[in-house]
Amino acid sequence: MDPETIAAYERSASIRCAHYRLIMPTELRRFAHSAFHLGQPTADIGCGSGRDVAWLNEHDFPTVGYDASPAMLTQARQAYPSIVVREDHLPELASIADASYTNILCSATLMHVSAADLPRAISSLARILQANGRLLLSVRSSRTDSEREADGRLFTPISNSWLEGQLIGVGLTISAVRQDTDWYRKGITWLTMLAEKADVAALGGM
Repeated sequence: MDPETIAAYERSASIRCAHYRLIMPTELRRFAHSAFHLGQPTADIGCGSGRDVAWLNEHDFPTVGYDASPAMLTQARQAYPSIVVREDHLPELASIADASYTNILCSATLMHVSAADLPRAISSLARILQANGRLLLSVRSSRTDSEREADGRLFTPISNSWLEGQLIGVGLTISAVRQDTDWYRKGITWLTMLAEKADVAALGGM
């Protein structure tokens, strides 16, 4: 995770989390609800305010959240005392064992990883995903012509074709792709992609 981006979230955690709790990502939640395996272990990578961790748990997706910012995690625990959130971040996700989760949500996080570290980050997401598990990725564009916005956060450009190629390269199959404009901020677009990990053992037995 980009250090300047972490520092930006540390400085503004309280304000950001209060703001994020007011935003309901309805379409992303519909996508997750229809795609994820009910009742199965779920991770929210880059959980921030804890908003989506709480929602997933309420809808029978037992979820653990991970974030790079201790201040954001503090805000998440205060707002949602019943959720489990831990400190870890891309590109390594070092504290998470291989094949730990059947469902992974990684929303508004991957673009904060440097271009050099992105392939390793995607490999880590595939590593912690179980066979037949599903990964829901959502990344947003910068609102400026620069990769770094005024508050210091990094927004690495990630194209549809590049992301598809990376996911396929780590053994995932693309199930769905969406590109949407942000519903409350002009000039911002979102790329959302659902991918599934093949059961290599099952394929070997065919």
